[in-house]
Amino acid sequence: MSTQGFLGEQLGSFRLESVLGSGAMGVVFKATHEATGRKAAVKIVQGEVAENSKLLERFSREAEIVKQFRHPNIVRWLATGKYKGTYYFAMEYVEGTTLDKVLQDRGQLPWREVVDLGIQVCDALQYAHQQGVVHRDLKPSNLMVTPDGRIKLTDFGIAKDLDRTALTAPGRTLGTAAYMAPEQIRGTPAVSHKTDLYALGALLYQMLVGQPPFTGASAVVLMHCHINEPAPRPSAKVEEIPKALDDVVVALMAKAPPDRPWDAEAVAVILRELREKAEKNQTVAMVWPEAGSAAANPTRAGMAVEPKKKPAGKGKKKGKSSGAIRAVSAEDEPGFFTRERLEVGGLVAGLVLVGGFIAYWLWPPGQDYLYRRAVPLMESSRRSDWVEAIREYVDPLDARFPEHPYREQTRGWRDKLALDDAEGRARLLASPTPTPYSQPQTNGERQFALFHGMAAKAEAEGDEAGAERYWREMAGAVSQDDPDDRRWHLLATKRADDLAARIRDRRAFVEEQFRRAVAALQAGRPKEALQIQAMLREKYGRFTDVADLFQPVEPEPEKPDAADKPAEAKPE
Repeated sequence: MSTQGFLGEQLGSFRLESVLGSGAMGVVFKATHEATGRKAAVKIVQGEVAENSKLLERFSREAEIVKQFRHPNIVRWLATGKYKGTYYFAMEYVEGTTLDKVLQDRGQLPWREVVDLGIQVCDALQYAHQQGVVHRDLKPSNLMVTPDGRIKLTDFGIAKDLDRTALTAPGRTLGTAAYMAPEQIRGTPAVSHKTDLYALGALLYQMLVGQPPFTGASAVVLMHCHINEPAPRPSAKVEEIPKALDDVVVALMAKAPPDRPWDAEAVAVILRELREKAEKNQTVAMVWPEAGSAAANPTRAGMAVEPKKKPAGKGKKKGKSSGAIRAVSAEDEPGFFTRERLEVGGLVAGLVLVGGFIAYWLWPPGQDYLYRRAVPLMESSRRSDWVEAIREYVDPLDARFPEHPYREQTRGWRDKLALDDAEGRARLLASPTPTPYSQPQTNGERQFALFHGMAAKAEAEGDEAGAERYWREMAGAVSQDDPDDRRWHLLATKRADDLAARIRDRRAFVEEQFRRAVAALQAGRPKEALQIQAMLREKYGRFTDVADLFQPVEPEPEKPDAADKPAEAKPE
């Protein structure tokens, strides 16, 4: 039966009404659930796909993957079935249009809108990745935008479920060339959640600029660019863009997966900070300063300078100033700045710039300068600032000045970043839902998995002192000199120190409360004393480290008054 032949037909409980789209895996129809009247999107497979067991298994996998998802930014599964030899599954019908259509109609989007849409895509990806699923085909046509601006991620047809055997043979490439990560193009087993992050970078670039980061006449050209060409900066094409957004797009499109952000949530944190600043009308550091701002080109005596020229991106509004620099003498003499003089001036400026670069490398910044630049970045709450501080200032400081007086501080900064790495990895290793990400890969990770299990059991039993001992034992079991082991040593030491502080504070509190109970008893308030004791036993009685303090506080027997004493017999 042809596609048109399905219109008006009923598959299970769904009546097909119109074609929404089609792809390699099947056709999607708009349909109505007969019993409820609710709209749905029904995907069917037929013909060669239905007869190909491998493709049919991939279709079934998509249904299984979507079925397990419950997220506001991912299309919702409704039903799966087979009706008269036709395989289908029904999904939530999303009112709206594809992001691809939005970009075709509007071109580049304002950065604030890109940030809002990007946060939603990050949330959807983070959720999928936590379920062990990599989408592998993130692109504008697989994102629906509702009338109220909500994003819905669709089409998990080539998603890779990391908990199961891959359906793609090694060396085979699946995906869309304009958004594919280098490891995906090569068809290596290294495809992971960071493959989706690369596509996210390409997607953000396209929303900001109005076109994908790389263009070419064929998929082969695009793949070559993704593997070999450096990631372009949106700021080369966009006039108004925050520096943090420009940087994160480039970081997402790093060629090597380890050089990309840790996960989608790390990207969302950066985007949320930008949105929060914009909503509060706070200053957002821009790549291209606004005209007239202190960050724009400074003026010189006798010269009036217009705004610095910015890139004219695709979709630029007509009527805007070209932004060219116009210099005028004090007397505003016409013709003074001739083309010849400007060319000579440009040559001189170029020589000065080259000289400046030579001077920088011959006389690099001093140790105090590098240290001072690193301090505010390391005091930030953002991991991205720490990474920038280490890369841009701490590494040159330690390399150029091995005996500088800040060695202890820079070592502490490196440990801070290493500990944060370990904390992030530990959350995955300790996850109750097993995924390939939760399998230990290194000696430090294996030690963590072992001792975390014992420490968690001890804590559950109220033996936090025992848990502290386990973490101390782990800290001694891993090397402080090995870079990977060291981060796990730092994590084990921190957890042991945190438990020790908790035990110390708890004991001090319980002892103080018992002193209150004794004082109440001595003051003739036995009921208050017993209430304090009951409260302590309820909240802290399960902890072994304060068990010795829980001795019953019994009220002393009351002494009879003199009037109640029997009269003593007097001798006659």
